[in-house]
Amino acid sequence: MKKFLVSIVFIILGFIPIQAQIYYYKAFQFSCKETYGSWIDWQPTDILVTINLSSDVVNIYSNKTQIYKIVKHVKNYTDTSGGRQIEFKFIDQDYDRGTMRLRTETNGNSQMYIDFANVMWVYNLIRIR
Repeated sequence: MKKFLVSIVFIILGFIPIQAQIYYYKAFQFSCKETYGSWIDWQPTDILVTINLSSDVVNIYSNKTQIYKIVKHVKNYTDTSGGRQIEFKFIDQDYDRGTMRLRTETNGNSQMYIDFANVMWVYNLIRIR
């Protein structure tokens, strides 16, 4: 009888949809620079950014949708100013490789850095869901 009840519980659980871990952010500012140049002044923007932990994909819905497939988790650390960072290696929709850093400052502000060999950009983010 006990095995029968356990089997029923697993069957019922199999029909309950599993919630995907998708995080939604609004990028409200961005900046960029060439590798050996200076950062440009912050520019206002209004872009949706999604991070899907189930499929390891980050989407940035700018004029041209940017798709980043996470291929390797590099490290998770606290930087010298006390902010938490997670670093990933990715391949984008054009098969270019780069590094992405998600940073949360001690005051709760969040940023996403996207680094390629020749250009870098950063978005200031607000979590919306």
